[in-house]
Amino acid sequence: MRPAHAVLAVFGVLGSTPAGAVSLLVEGTASKQVTSLSVMGELELIKDRTFLTGCVGSTRTEPLAITTGADPETVSLPRSTQLCLGLDHGFNDHWRVSLMASASPRVTSQLQVLARPSVVYRSQTGSAGGQLGVSYESAGLLDDVQWGLDFGIAGTGYDLSHQWISAFRTVRYPAMLASLRPSAGVVLMLGDTELQLRGSYTAWSKDPLTAGVLTVEEVQGALKQVLPDATLLGKLLALNLDFSSFLQFAGTRLMAMDAISGLATAPVRFELRPAVQRRFTSWLRGQVGYTYDLYVPGAGHAHVASTRWTVSVGDHFQTWVAAAAQWDVPADVPPALYGILTLGVEVSF
Repeated sequence: MRPAHAVLAVFGVLGSTPAGAVSLLVEGTASKQVTSLSVMGELELIKDRTFLTGCVGSTRTEPLAITTGADPETVSLPRSTQLCLGLDHGFNDHWRVSLMASASPRVTSQLQVLARPSVVYRSQTGSAGGQLGVSYESAGLLDDVQWGLDFGIAGTGYDLSHQWISAFRTVRYPAMLASLRPSAGVVLMLGDTELQLRGSYTAWSKDPLTAGVLTVEEVQGALKQVLPDATLLGKLLALNLDFSSFLQFAGTRLMAMDAISGLATAPVRFELRPAVQRRFTSWLRGQVGYTYDLYVPGAGHAHVASTRWTVSVGDHFQTWVAAAAQWDVPADVPPALYGILTLGVEVSF
């Protein structure tokens, strides 16, 4: 999941509008794989200086098809939710500091592995984290050339626990994962044209592709404890191990996906995003950009080409549409092309 980048995006969008007592932003994103809806609000505590920001969102993922084994089936994944709360303060016309805390409540998913005797595989995932951001703007009101820099550091902890449940006993397998994500960005404003470049690197406490994932050894060991009949082990080994790997981040990807950043289909290690934005009139802005995501070793990479168009009506209302084509190149399966569409609206009071 990439929540730290979503936090920077929140401040970038809300901070670009005229100061008001309250700003409310609603954004929805859809692709064939995922749909999400987020609501973000900003309350001005000290005029033009201090802002309180909060957000809530929900993401729904398409059912997961388990095709291995004798009995293929489709598993529905529950809706994920994420909450955030932050404070943004400007010390002067140049320096700003932001703090943000976020949490994704635990999501429970389960798969009926055997009916008689009953054996259930249950996965419980959740996350919590925080971010610190510092930005500088040249703030030359009469200059044709302006620039800005921002730096951020975000840390997130993931609970990837799961358990095997039978009528005889329950075997629990706790698993934790942590990430640290430094990021930096630069903006150069040349009149009505804005050049942007952002990059980030994510360090993981352990390999996120294996943390909390089922292994053959675990299946054998767990089922010897929950089943009295060891002859059933062979059937259970047909369980698609991708199910547990997918669920690791099912509850932690909210607000990390939109048509600008793309859809991260695996844990990200490095991201680079150049973009160009131009104001054509007082009410129309357009942006084109490219995002390169390098996933953790063994997971491949992705390319995202995107565009976003924003229409402003007065000083208190704006709406936008963004679209992207993502070419995902996994390491061990054929590449796939995704289309992503985002619609948003913001109102300031």
